Amino acid sequence: MEKLNLNKTLNREPNEKPKEEIIFSQMPFIFWIIFVYIGALVLQNIQQPLFLPSLFFSFILIVHALLYFFSRVFYKRNIWFYFVIQDCVLFASAFILPKGSPVVLIGLLPVLIAQSIVILKNNIKVTIFFILSYGLYCIAIVLNYGASELPIFISIFFVILIIVIFYTIIYNRQVSARLRMEFYLQQLELAYQKVEELTLLNERQRMARDLHDTLAQGLAGLIMQLEAVNVHIRNGNITRSNEIISRSMQQARDTLKDARTVIDNLRTESLDEIDFHSAVLDEIRKFEEVTAIYVEHKINPVHSLSNLSMEYGTYILRESLTNIAKHSEANKVRIKIEQKDGQLYMEISDNGIGFDTKNIGKQTGKYGLIGLHERVRLVGGKLLVESTPGKGTKLYITVPIG
Repeated sequence: MEKLNLNKTLNREPNEKPKEEIIFSQMPFIFWIIFVYIGALVLQNIQQPLFLPSLFFSFILIVHALLYFFSRVFYKRNIWFYFVIQDCVLFASAFILPKGSPVVLIGLLPVLIAQSIVILKNNIKVTIFFILSYGLYCIAIVLNYGASELPIFISIFFVILIIVIFYTIIYNRQVSARLRMEFYLQQLELAYQKVEELTLLNERQRMARDLHDTLAQGLAGLIMQLEAVNVHIRNGNITRSNEIISRSMQQARDTLKDARTVIDNLRTESLDEIDFHSAVLDEIRKFEEVTAIYVEHKINPVHSLSNLSMEYGTYILRESLTNIAKHSEANKVRIKIEQKDGQLYMEISDNGIGFDTKNIGKQTGKYGLIGLHERVRLVGGKLLVESTPGKGTKLYITVPIG
């Protein structure tokens, strides 16, 4: 589609050119016609003054100039009519001023042939027009100067023709390059607008993920702790309730701090160095304290993990544990983290109630696994979810080390 649009742009009609291109391409030719007109008159009147034919010749060249200047009118109607009329005008002018005919034919006919190359854009049509114009040229020279002079005039004609065609090709390439530049600038502007739209959309998704990773997870943890407090109070365990309330207050402060960090990160992309091993152990400790669910873990050292991968890895683990606490009804969790084949490998499983993986993303308000998929995708990783109702859930996560 882009190539088609470019071809349409490059092949558009001359009347669709910007105004400055029309002036640049036509005005020099008008001055050239004037120059040829003066040369033909001087050559004719030096050898044989002709007053009335000179006036008629002036009228003929004015018609030729007007036809060229308004040639755009013929482009979409009958372009052959334009070229045939122009040939007839030049051929007639050659007989009005016989002695000045070489100046007219050699000066204007190559320009008309060059114009046919640009407008017709067809080798067969250009060849036909060239043969027609060349034939009229030879006839005019033979009738006005005789066949003996024809080789000299043919040589001069072809020299001028080559020069004019060379100039036309160079100019046409410049115009084509300019049109291509205009097209690509338009495409670049459209692409920039698209990128801006995608950037805004991506930023909204990022904000949703960050809010989920901080406020949503933090509030979910607070709710679980308050529910635990409620249970202990009902059982008369005031000491345990106070301990959980103290942790809840600290978690509320941490959640507020994390929320402020998210806001700051919207203005800067700098990341503090993260101790991934300590962060993972801290998440496991918090999970066990809040839920009383036993976590069996095996965490091997991971080297050369990028800050972004460490941050997302921590978020992924936190989200996985939060989902287990909220939905799984499990009493045991297994976590395995290691470096394998140049990637961070995480395996998180529980012995909970499980679910049907076909329903992922279809339940309103259930965005945990969607957030996990987005986090893993953003760091170029992969997430595999295995779950069967009544048989627990397993998450297999791989994240590039670099």
